[in-house]
Amino acid sequence: MREEFDAILSRAHGASARGAFVEARIGSTRVALCRTGDGDANASRAAAALCEAVRPAALLGAGIAGALSTDLQVGDLVVSRRIRDSQADVAPPDAGLLAKALEATGATAATLLSVGGPLVAAEHKIALGSSLEGEGPAAGDMESAAWARAAASRGVPYLVVRSISERADEDLPEYLARCLGRDGGIRRSSVVLRALGRPGTIPALLEMRRRTRACAEDLADFLEAFLSAGAPS
Repeated sequence: MREEFDAILSRAHGASARGAFVEARIGSTRVALCRTGDGDANASRAAAALCEAVRPAALLGAGIAGALSTDLQVGDLVVSRRIRDSQADVAPPDAGLLAKALEATGATAATLLSVGGPLVAAEHKIALGSSLEGEGPAAGDMESAAWARAAASRGVPYLVVRSISERADEDLPEYLARCLGRDGGIRRSSVVLRALGRPGTIPALLEMRRRTRACAEDLADFLEAFLSAGAPS
């Protein structure tokens, strides 16, 4: 999202636009930054185009996620030990990148489950987390599996980092799940219209916005530390 991208771009040096992405340096590493948008279709299309255009040494996906495990708290940083969607696991993240992220940043290894829309009911989130086999915490998002497949299909090592923006036991406004556009992304105009019809939910939306901005800064901190620790150039 724009909030996530802007926070990361603020840590970049020598930024220069190159079509759909921005070339820059973060830490000691040359990077190409791309805002893929939310949802599987947007993420898949943009990540594939970036891999084809840049031929990167590695692909790092970054964004917010909702906790599926009750031991994850708002603001926690997790990196992908395993990624799956509703169908199956995707090719595993690069073990070297994962080890470096855990050592350099103190993030937690987790399972990331990509879903087709916002998870709004606490009961559903906790049930999804319990259904995942394997050790460690889990979080849900809408893009990680698409990023992973785009990278793996082109032989590009990858890793995904997520900042937790809501707990597993928190309910979100239920209409968020009905605010998806044809591309699978969340339509903010639809969220606003529905919120105006249910003004009691506006404080929750404002809190989500505040958390998104805080999580974006945490992601930027993570990338700055990770990309200063000898990640691929």
